[in-house]
Amino acid sequence: MLNKHFTIMQILTSVYNFFRPRIAGMIIAFLFLAIVVISIGFTEWNTVDQIPQNLMDQSNIQGIGRLIFTDLVVPFEILSIVLLASLMGAIYMAKGDGTE
Repeated sequence: MLNKHFTIMQILTSVYNFFRPRIAGMIIAFLFLAIVVISIGFTEWNTVDQIPQNLMDQSNIQGIGRLIFTDLVVPFEILSIVLLASLMGAIYMAKGDGTE
């Protein structure tokens, strides 16, 4: 049994059968990774000095909000999708399979 010879076609067929149900998920994961990498690479990250200052409000919530919803809209939306997906995954994992 240990010296059984496999042909290249058998190996390719077994690899294809392994990845066939996972192809859609792999494509979606790759596209998501590409979007995250592109958005991180092309986002101009502001420092604290570049946030609009409001002397009346020392916490500067209004300046941070204006910055998030004007210059950082795409990373903000991507982060919201990531958090939603992680929340759905946590609910799915906490629910279990019902055999207990």
